[in-house]
Amino acid sequence: MGNDPMALGMASPLVSIMMPAYNAERYIGEAIASVREQTYAHWELLIVDDGSTDRTAAIAAQAAAADPRVRLIQQPNGGEAVARNTALTHMRGELIAFLDADDAYLPHHLAAVVAYLQAHPDRDAVYTDGYHCDREGRRLATLSSRRRGPFEGDLFEPLVRASDVFGPPLCVALRRDGVMRRALAFDPQIVIGPDWEFFIRYAEEARFGYLDEPTCLYRVHTANISVRTSASRRALSLARCRESAIGRRRFGECSLETRAAAFYDLLINCLTGYPERQTEITGWTQFQQLPAAEQARLLRLMASWSLREGVRAAPVASWLHRARTICPADRLATALAALYAFSPRLCRLAVQVKMARQPPRSVVPFADLARAASVSKNLFGNTPGD
Repeated sequence: MGNDPMALGMASPLVSIMMPAYNAERYIGEAIASVREQTYAHWELLIVDDGSTDRTAAIAAQAAAADPRVRLIQQPNGGEAVARNTALTHMRGELIAFLDADDAYLPHHLAAVVAYLQAHPDRDAVYTDGYHCDREGRRLATLSSRRRGPFEGDLFEPLVRASDVFGPPLCVALRRDGVMRRALAFDPQIVIGPDWEFFIRYAEEARFGYLDEPTCLYRVHTANISVRTSASRRALSLARCRESAIGRRRFGECSLETRAAAFYDLLINCLTGYPERQTEITGWTQFQQLPAAEQARLLRLMASWSLREGVRAAPVASWLHRARTICPADRLATALAALYAFSPRLCRLAVQVKMARQPPRSVVPFADLARAASVSKNLFGNTPGD
């Protein structure tokens, strides 16, 4: 467990905690209490009530009246990213922490992350372990059990590869100067994953540390936005995250495996069903910098998944022709193109039979934990493949 800098007589930087809240009356009192129970006392909690229609604002106002470190900001409903940006504009601290209104800190969370960052001035941020828990706070699994890593130092490539480096943002603390210097903000058009996209941009010029101890509780329940958001809306949000990552200055420095995985997730998992956008992206410089065999494979998979899912507007013949032209050695593309030219209907049936046993393109995160949570009274997309 981290030592409390205040108890050790060290300087105590102000930690600004952002808490976006929308119709969170069931849990927000517990979330606020977990902040007020921190062993590290130099914090401010910015609760942004994002147009709630329940008692969220009243509960937050009561907490603000009882503790001047708690501040309530109310605004019309604009979504998670807008609420986070509002918090950013009102922050005064040297460090930024994250806490959603249905989650909680363990009592030593702030002390641990502050002590780490004070002991490691070369680190711009730190993340910790924690627990998934059910509605009643019963612990289900560690955050680390659902992550790759842990990673330290330059996390840009691991974050580009997938969002499972941190999991939920409540385990992360950042130095605010890195955010302010680069005028970083959350993308309001992203419903699922605005924190992931934000952390990718932050990591482009930052170094991270890791604390191998649980300091927080992430609540999994059927009202989580990651669980209840529709598949299409989720896919388009994650597509925007992917497009942002591919457009970063450092994307070309990533390994071929990571770059190919990013395009696979974007083109197959996120954008099957949006053929015009898929075609546009295959014209990007970053796509054309992939090896010819990888470009052909992705074009072939775009065609295969569109056939499997019956996307009528998909230019299957054009994609397969491009795949054969780019990489004549791709025998699967050649065979698929020939069968499609002979009979699109027969080709579609053949693909559907061949791919029948493959898992869905993407799954709802934590779905198994959500089921476990309901039983107990409690990105990502597929990995690239042929």
